[in-house]
Amino acid sequence: MSTWTSSAALAGAALALAACDAARPGGPPAREAVVARGAVVVKAPPGYCVDRAAVRDSATGSFVLLASCASLAPESEGPRALPALMTVSVSAADPALAPPDAAALAAAAPVEVLAARQRGALALAHLAEGGAEVLPGGDPRHWRGAARAGERVVGLALYAPSDSPLAGEAGANLLTALAARIETRAVAPAEAPEPDGVGTMLAGLFN
Repeated sequence: MSTWTSSAALAGAALALAACDAARPGGPPAREAVVARGAVVVKAPPGYCVDRAAVRDSATGSFVLLASCASLAPESEGPRALPALMTVSVSAADPALAPPDAAALAAAAPVEVLAARQRGALALAHLAEGGAEVLPGGDPRHWRGAARAGERVVGLALYAPSDSPLAGEAGANLLTALAARIETRAVAPAEAPEPDGVGTMLAGLFN
């Protein structure tokens, strides 16, 4: 099973739990997560936090779930953000992977694409359907993104409540801010798994 497929399956179970107005088990929400065995750091935008209980870290693929800090820990202090759920999926390392582009991301989508755009290294696609199937009470419109992070590809997704500004253009801006806060670190090389190719990974984002 590819990184993208397994992460999508995990997201379906984790997103509904993270939407509750209560702190998740596993300690207070964090502002960042270190995954890909130390090679990738995902830092949350202001007002958003990482759900510790939903983080999955593996040499073959990692997964991070983010939501508003207020939804994960109602007692948390700091800036209040619009409710949203964001996911970050990190592929296995493969130096031969080509940078994702918006046209390829849109072509891999199984539903209508409302917009596709390239923001620097970040490819974005605005999808017309599927958001409400992941987030109960959510807007069908949602955003997907993909970008290189060192020798890996990161897949991004954003789901928002019905009619939220984040289901529209504001969602693209928030995903762009999240992508800009993803950093890479040098780690000792590990035995690389068989590469899937960037086309397979992009298609798996929509499973």
